[in-house]
Amino acid sequence: MVPFDPSRQRRDGERSGIRAPKQERSQRSFERVLDTALELLMEKGYAGFALTEVSRRSGVSIGSIYTRVDGKDDLLRAAQERFQHRMLAEHRQLADPDRWNGEPLGRLVPALIAELARMLARNGGILGAFQQRGATDPEIAAVGKAGYTDLRDRFTALLLARPDEIRHPDPSRAVGSCFVTVYAALARALALDTSAEAAEGSDLGTLVEDLGAMCLAFLLHEAAD
Repeated sequence: MVPFDPSRQRRDGERSGIRAPKQERSQRSFERVLDTALELLMEKGYAGFALTEVSRRSGVSIGSIYTRVDGKDDLLRAAQERFQHRMLAEHRQLADPDRWNGEPLGRLVPALIAELARMLARNGGILGAFQQRGATDPEIAAVGKAGYTDLRDRFTALLLARPDEIRHPDPSRAVGSCFVTVYAALARALALDTSAEAAEGSDLGTLVEDLGAMCLAFLLHEAAD
């Protein structure tokens, strides 16, 4: 597995419309702008995202922001890069083999899915904003897809490291299907890919419990003779 590295685009050259600051003071100022942008996305989503509000909250002038980005969408892409660094760290922590060492599959699967749900819920506002904007912005979509792939690969690698406990005849297929099903169900329940109204009435706790039980049963299913 090759982990997703959101800084690769920086090393290969500046992303269009984004200019990294050179001085430490300017770097701190721009980081404050990016953190404020993420806070605003969490609160109001992409529809409520405005440079004037980022400027007001961060205490950085509009003029200074425009020295670093060409516009709203460029700031959004820069904020996404910062956010993906954070998410990559959360992915590593979530699927760290040492963290789950000694846990039998019967406890690992439901606990891992519950942790995944908490991670997505904790970051849901920002993830949803990027996912919804990615529908019309290929660059944002590509970074989001790379983050999803990193999470998928870590999740599946953790479970596939226990081949003796998985009784499904095709462990790779079974574990992959579990991740796709779990992520899709949680994304829908948390309204990551649609309006918040779509999640109304969802009982996340019950859903997480059922997903854990269903995935475990699937992984332990043996093919009929």
